[in-house]
Amino acid sequence: MLIKALKYSLVSLLLLNMSSCIENDIPYPYIEGVIQEIQVEGMQGEAVFNNQARTIELTIGEDAFIDSLPITKLVANTEALIYPDSTACIKYSGFPEFSFSSLSELPANANTAINFTKPVNFLLKTYQEYWWKITVKQEIERTIEVENQSGTAPSLDLYNHIAIIYVNEDADYRNIKINKLNLEGSKTVLEPAAETVTDFTRPRVFKAYRNGRYICDWTVDIQKSSVPASVEKVNAWATKAYINGSFRTGTELSVEYRVQGEEAWTTVDPANVTITGNTTYSATLVGLNNATNYEVRALANGNSGEVYSFQTETIVPIPNMDFDTWTQSGKTWYPNSVANNYDDPQAYWATGNEGVTSVGNRDSNVIPVDGTDAYKGRAVKMQTIEPMTLVGAAAGNIFIGTYKTNVVNPSSSPVFGREYSGARPTKLKGYYKYKSTPITAGTKPGNLVNDQCHIYLRLWDSLENEIAYGEFVGSETVTQYTPFEIDIEYKNMEIKPAKITIVATSSKYGGDFEGLKVVGQVGSGSTLWVDEFELSYD
Repeated sequence: MLIKALKYSLVSLLLLNMSSCIENDIPYPYIEGVIQEIQVEGMQGEAVFNNQARTIELTIGEDAFIDSLPITKLVANTEALIYPDSTACIKYSGFPEFSFSSLSELPANANTAINFTKPVNFLLKTYQEYWWKITVKQEIERTIEVENQSGTAPSLDLYNHIAIIYVNEDADYRNIKINKLNLEGSKTVLEPAAETVTDFTRPRVFKAYRNGRYICDWTVDIQKSSVPASVEKVNAWATKAYINGSFRTGTELSVEYRVQGEEAWTTVDPANVTITGNTTYSATLVGLNNATNYEVRALANGNSGEVYSFQTETIVPIPNMDFDTWTQSGKTWYPNSVANNYDDPQAYWATGNEGVTSVGNRDSNVIPVDGTDAYKGRAVKMQTIEPMTLVGAAAGNIFIGTYKTNVVNPSSSPVFGREYSGARPTKLKGYYKYKSTPITAGTKPGNLVNDQCHIYLRLWDSLENEIAYGEFVGSETVTQYTPFEIDIEYKNMEIKPAKITIVATSSKYGGDFEGLKVVGQVGSGSTLWVDEFELSYD
């Protein structure tokens, strides 16, 4: 019995040792931690996401307190826990680890306030760790007006709160008169009051209060400058440029420009020059040539400041804007020089024809036409058709982008937009005619009696944020080619585009899907013809 017991004990010990040597090779699931939505108190506009770099940029107004800014909405994927930098939290123990869509969802002792005076890191934990960086920019209109101010713009260090103000060379440091010193917004009060401080033989410190709350200290230094006027910023488009600068107080301002290398200067029409402050101005140069080097300068009482050099944007032609080039393969028409609307370098435009001819087993509903059906050369004819296998109905469409039929998720078949490095357009022009038919299918938006055509342009920046949009919607039958003109509205006048699409469709809501079915209201037989598209850059 003793031998048998000893035998079992040795076996148990061996198994125990073996089990301690077995490695757990089962991998953890790979789930990325992603911030999907965020809002803060006093937020202006939309959050700017860069999911690849995991950065978010937010903008707030001047009334918000950036040093204790409550996050009012923070949504991540459900698997992620959220941990902000503890040193930036006003009360780290009160910050929730989970997503929330509003503050009302949180317990009474929660505290989501963050000091965003500097970018703040957020850790999202799933089975792995993902760091995000959130930056908040505060839009504050800062105004500085000092007697005898020179043409050099004040220098503002927003992080260290240092303002350097330039005055004429004959100014007396012991007798500086400040008329306006708005450094932290229109509701800010400075102590001491700026107009009571005149001796700037050394830098002076002002305490800034907003709505009775201390914000920060600003150090103000007065320095002398001989610059009569200056150009500080140029936002150059293809045929125009927006200029901002400063000029010496009490002088007459003018602005001149020329092509780089030429001798003669052209004076900007005074109607295109605006005095924006006591010593600041803006100007618009028009009638410029694209892809050209220019020089601009500002003058105060005829005395010139330094020359500022810039280059206008280059107009890059978009292929097949006249819609004369087509290729046919079987029943499928392609608006390109190749039978491809996906990955061929010569393919720029796309249609949904592949889905119509393959899955639907129908003839292409987007085709080239000529003769009396075209305005000039060839034109595009697109028609809404039903019934359609799988999706119910198919609107005719042509667009800059790619198309690859996805029978599992038809709405993802078209991808709008291609890379674009050209100049920023201001208008989209062209010709169209339209046959609008009564609604025969669909439920959204629900208020249409007759179908509508839709033509639009959209621009994105390098982070896939929309920066410009313009559209035309037609709801009446037009039997003769008629010109249309779309004004392109920019959300941001500074950022240059990296991606563009132009879309035309015979049914505005033909792209609205629920599951596999088109639910947008469409009219069977609605037909849109378009021709001779053109971008303007004025």
